Amino acid sequence: MCAAMKRVWLLLPLVLATCAAPRPEAKLIHNGRIYLGEVHGGGSAWPSVEALLVRDGKVQAAGALAELERLAAGCERVDLRGGVALPGLQDAHGHFEALGAALEAVDLRGCASYGELVGRVRARAAELPEGTWIEGRGWDQNLWSPPEFPHHAELSAATPDHPAILQRVDGHALLANAKAMRLALAHDPRASESVGAGGRVLLDAEGSPTGVFIDAACELVQRVLPPPTREVRERRFLLAQSQLLALGLTAIHDMGIDREGIAILHALYERGELRVRTIAYLSGSATLDATSVRGLPFGTGEDQLLSVVGVKLYADGALGSRGAALLEPYHDDPSHSGLLLLDREALERAVAVCARAGLQPAVHAIGDRANRMVLDAFERQGAIERDFRSLRPRVEHAQVVAREDWERFEALGAIASMQPTHATSDMPWAPARLGPERIVGAYAWRRLASDPARLAFGSDFPVESPDPRLGLYAAVTCARADGTPSGGFLPEQRLTPTEAFAAFTLGAARAARQDDRRGLLLPGYAADLTVFAEDPLAIDPQAWLALPVRLTIVNGTIAYIAP
Repeated sequence: MCAAMKRVWLLLPLVLATCAAPRPEAKLIHNGRIYLGEVHGGGSAWPSVEALLVRDGKVQAAGALAELERLAAGCERVDLRGGVALPGLQDAHGHFEALGAALEAVDLRGCASYGELVGRVRARAAELPEGTWIEGRGWDQNLWSPPEFPHHAELSAATPDHPAILQRVDGHALLANAKAMRLALAHDPRASESVGAGGRVLLDAEGSPTGVFIDAACELVQRVLPPPTREVRERRFLLAQSQLLALGLTAIHDMGIDREGIAILHALYERGELRVRTIAYLSGSATLDATSVRGLPFGTGEDQLLSVVGVKLYADGALGSRGAALLEPYHDDPSHSGLLLLDREALERAVAVCARAGLQPAVHAIGDRANRMVLDAFERQGAIERDFRSLRPRVEHAQVVAREDWERFEALGAIASMQPTHATSDMPWAPARLGPERIVGAYAWRRLASDPARLAFGSDFPVESPDPRLGLYAAVTCARADGTPSGGFLPEQRLTPTEAFAAFTLGAARAARQDDRRGLLLPGYAADLTVFAEDPLAIDPQAWLALPVRLTIVNGTIAYIAP
């Protein structure tokens, strides 16, 4: 914890004794245990209080209920109903609108076979008029036997009259049926060909497209998909928001939003409909320049429900589709080493544009080659601009990192923004992709930060479920929901409960450079709280998976209340 935070904590008794009588808009949050968060650092026990006095959405005082009642006479009261509150849980890496779109699309998660996938899509086609596009998301060929990419033939036979685009679980590959590919081919003849280094079109033995498009090649098909209207986009944001708040999330980092999306969120904020705190990162590319980032609304309102703080860039693809860029070939495919979506020069230019604009670069890097390239770009920019480190440049996922690069994260001031559920989702097949030597640097959050509270944890929703309870459980067990494998997939990476909660609270706020006002429940900090029915720090982590969320409070206002 920084010195300023320590001073605030030490001055708390003085604050309690001297604060003025509250104005009518003050609130007393009470009737439950309230943890203040990672106040002392190092994963130590979290201090707790009986009540919070909140004014203008911020904590004014924290302490004993009797003392605060004396100061809060006549105030509005927020009853925790005997629940246990923590600093509001945050997801440091998600895709806000994409979650809403996924909730409307055909859910393909958990399909145990290609036949099951086809069945789900066939059922949706039966509900839709002929010619209507079908979108789906969530398939993972690693769950099938054999674990191979599909061919479109069976899907096309089941959906001859509906163009279909089905995104893989990681969003870095898609499966298109014949009708969708015909429309794409009519739009651009290249849709049947292999593309450059940033993408692949898989071909069958006859040299025809299998229907699987990877990374940059996805655009060949997606570009013919009718774009959603503004009304549809608003609906998707609001649909996603309802789910996020019900899961106890008070803040999200929206990783890769366009300018229209920012404008939509701003309009929702102006109408009072934005209730989950949104920290936005503009979607960037190799063409990023000063014009691209000019005029962004860096912050909205005193309540800071919406802010634009950085730019999301992509260095490589995903491990599951073998698009992650590796230093050496894949252990289970020696002919392939992955895909770079930005070359070194383009990445360095984009990082420099972000730095000059005062925006955080947040770079997607899965493979060890991509992670090294991103760290090299940060090191180069740091040598050019002395203040670059203060931007806290982010590496999104940091999923496979070579041993030589582990210590570079802290040395360069880079934030490791990681998703614990990726480890538990990938563990059935990740060792085969990477081999026994590289796997020791995969999902290795303890290796990248001496203090796990300095990590930023999220889910990458809708790639994974946005439920933070799943991420917390994965971080402390490295195991499936049933507790297997015994001891965890990567047992040396397991965190303590307070370390895991810190990475979903203060660590996430720190990653957005907002840890001076969010992530703790000290005076001056936002009154964002996640309230559980039981004390998560006093029960077995296995029980977290079914632990009810009782209330979600943002800026001192109840944004969700369990029925």
